[in-house]
Amino acid sequence: MDINKIIYLNDDYFIERIDGEITVYHPTLTTSVYLNETGALIWELCNGERSVADIISILSELYPESAEQIETDVKEIVIKLVEHKIGFLK
Repeated sequence: MDINKIIYLNDDYFIERIDGEITVYHPTLTTSVYLNETGALIWELCNGERSVADIISILSELYPESAEQIETDVKEIVIKLVEHKIGFLK
C-alpha cells in the first residue's frame, strides 16, 4: 500500500455510532463493517484531504506509546475499507 495516497470515503455509506464504535453500512446493499474505537478514530480522520501517512502521523503524535502499532492498525483499517468499497485511495 502506498501510504502517501489520500483516503476518500464513499458517500453512499452511513454510520451508526454506539459507545465510541462505528458500524458502517449501505442502505440498499448488504454491506456493513464494524469498526472498534481505533477504527472509528481512523474513520474520523479520513476526510478526503489526508493521506494514510498523515493519519499515521497524527495518531502517532496523539499516542506516542503506541506508535509502532498505529501504522499497522491504520493500514489494516484502510485495507478493510477499500476491500468493502467503503473507501478508496487516490
